[in-house]
Amino acid sequence: MHPPSVAVERLLYGTGVGLLLGLGFGLQSGRTLGANPPVMEVFIGAAVLCFLLGWTLSNGTGPLARLFSHESEEAMARRVRTEIEEVHRSEDVTSKWAELEAKVLTQDLGEEE
Repeated sequence: MHPPSVAVERLLYGTGVGLLLGLGFGLQSGRTLGANPPVMEVFIGAAVLCFLLGWTLSNGTGPLARLFSHESEEAMARRVRTEIEEVHRSEDVTSKWAELEAKVLTQDLGEEE
């Protein structure tokens, strides 16, 4: 399985190709650039934007790079496993600290009586 960034990159490139195909069909049916409303220009702009976003994502830069991970499944699994282990260690320390506080409080209360 591919990282999420590869899937989004392919989706962007495919959308760009689809927009260019729509542009070609529009030109073939007699639409011209500069018409009102500027549908052809919107298609060109959207296609260029899709290709640009896909290219920047493939290079690991751009606005989408921080939203979609480039990690492989193995690297992601390793990272999640270490984070879970860290949480378990933190919970162990917290529970030990709570036990120690309870013990000290019971001793303090026992001395006051």
